[in-house]
Amino acid sequence: MMDQRTDWMRDEILKLPKELRNGMAGGLAGMVAKSFVAPFDRIKILYQISSAEFHIHKVPGVAYRIVQTEGLSALWKGNTATMIRVFPYSGIQFMVFDRCKTYLLREQEMRYAQRKIVDPNAENPKWGLSPIESLFSGMLAGAVSVCVTYPLDLTRAQLAVLRRKVDAPNVKFFDVIGTNYSNRVSACLNHESSSVPSVGFPGLFRGITPTMLGILPYSGFAYAVNEQAKREIQNMTGRDVTTMERMQCGALSGLIAQTMAYPLEVTRRRMQTIGIVATSGKDAAVDVLGKSSTRAGAEAVEAVIRAVTPKHPPSMLAIVKELYSEQGIGGFYKGVSLNWFKGPIAFSMSFTVFDTIQRKVSTDDENRARLPKRNTPVVEQP
Repeated sequence: MMDQRTDWMRDEILKLPKELRNGMAGGLAGMVAKSFVAPFDRIKILYQISSAEFHIHKVPGVAYRIVQTEGLSALWKGNTATMIRVFPYSGIQFMVFDRCKTYLLREQEMRYAQRKIVDPNAENPKWGLSPIESLFSGMLAGAVSVCVTYPLDLTRAQLAVLRRKVDAPNVKFFDVIGTNYSNRVSACLNHESSSVPSVGFPGLFRGITPTMLGILPYSGFAYAVNEQAKREIQNMTGRDVTTMERMQCGALSGLIAQTMAYPLEVTRRRMQTIGIVATSGKDAAVDVLGKSSTRAGAEAVEAVIRAVTPKHPPSMLAIVKELYSEQGIGGFYKGVSLNWFKGPIAFSMSFTVFDTIQRKVSTDDENRARLPKRNTPVVEQP
């Protein structure tokens, strides 16, 4: 009975357009990966927007203090916003990349077929996307997904730096989105009826400049490294990659991509939060990190906050200047060692879960078309 129900469900899913099935697979993969590393993400964001010194050995203590002051669920604070964001974000990203990949592989087959007509003895090419093709496909996929889902990412970052209150109402997800559009989040936090002019539509995209600058190399290199690693394994072995190999390829791609784009991630998080939500005081959660590294560092942050007005949020250049004066070059890489730990885990889970679900919800013809052509038969791995 269970097998019949499963087969019926799969048949119904296969009736959906291929792009929609890939989007669903990508969305689920992103949700699994992000939920797993959510506690690390919250701690990392707290460090990124503060002047407290980061040491990897302090992370367990910070997590313990968050649990003690806010409860265990506070480690996943903002994860609801993450889930609302990551399903369309990851789904669109995987869908766009797979669409680009399918198109380029078909073009490759057509070019080879034309060469065979002219020269029947033409050698087989090295099947699969080239490094440049996979790089630009990944960049396009990342850019499209960011543009569509950025207001949700902004809201998630703002919720992550707020303290979870036990005996008072907490700021809700849609409250933050609404105040990003209509006014200041800080007005919402303080229950003020502000008379300042509204921010409007640009308020939903504050900090998108460093985000776009970061997502292009981040997504491009992540997909390129992952795709090229799997391509090499497939061409060398004449079989599909195993689950463990998929996880290793995903981990390697995540390590390289996140390290390259990390300074822009720190800049983005500061633009999303400083002067918008409380980054100090009773409403902020950053006090679990300890004191600021220097008095000058704290004053630098306050100078940026004081300069913020609804019509004049801190620019990317202002954030970069103040971060450098506060913490030097190291400030742009604060928390990167935590990323080296959680990034490969998240990427390996995301790519592997997507590949697994995608194979389950694809037809046999679609699965065969997705694999590089080779002279030896394909051995499907469990």
